[in-house]
Amino acid sequence: MQYKNLKLKNKELEQFTYIASHDLQEPLRTVRSMISILQEDYSSKLDDDAQLSLNFMTEATDRMSELIKGLLDYSRIGRGKELITVNTNEIILEITKDLATIIEKNDAIITADDLPIIMAYKTEIRLLFQNLISNAIKFQKENGQPKIHISALEDNYYWKFSVKDNGIGIPEKDNRNVFGIFKRLHKRSYYDGTGIGLAHCEKIVHLHGGEIWVDSKVNQGSTFHFTILKNSLNEPY
Repeated sequence: MQYKNLKLKNKELEQFTYIASHDLQEPLRTVRSMISILQEDYSSKLDDDAQLSLNFMTEATDRMSELIKGLLDYSRIGRGKELITVNTNEIILEITKDLATIIEKNDAIITADDLPIIMAYKTEIRLLFQNLISNAIKFQKENGQPKIHISALEDNYYWKFSVKDNGIGIPEKDNRNVFGIFKRLHKRSYYDGTGIGLAHCEKIVHLHGGEIWVDSKVNQGSTFHFTILKNSLNEPY
């Protein structure tokens, strides 16, 4: 009964998030449209301070749009999906091809052990690995070369995956907080993004009956661990 009540509350929360995010889009588009009109039709009549204010407003609405998209993506995770057989070796190969430009730009090295075939929601599992790999490349030391290794261990009930990097690391006090929605540990001027990627990862792992956590210290890299239940009892919603 407790599980059913929790599942119902989660559904209600997801529906609220979707509706709230969707309904925020329209007024935001209106604001962005009015800013564009002012910039295009009245630019010659506005002084430098007014132009600067409009630029700030444009940047703010763009950030808000990214945050809303992040909420919408979060609310859609797992909706109407079916568990299928997923070869995680192929998933990693697909991701490295898709991220080829950023991998080459950062001279990143990505290696992996022989990974298992699992029962999973394929799109979500792909997003999970992609977020972790992308973060490992992004949060790198200055002039450092990203090195990422992916491994997996099997026990009676779970597959335990690990994504290890040699990046800037995370303060130990924040090892749990990093999975919060819109949680940012660094200023936007240092690292871009909405701060929702790891929240996506946590939701995807929970969808597969597992847990996610990180072992990390500042300047010593991070290892993200997560478990995937071999026979997931969760149902798509």
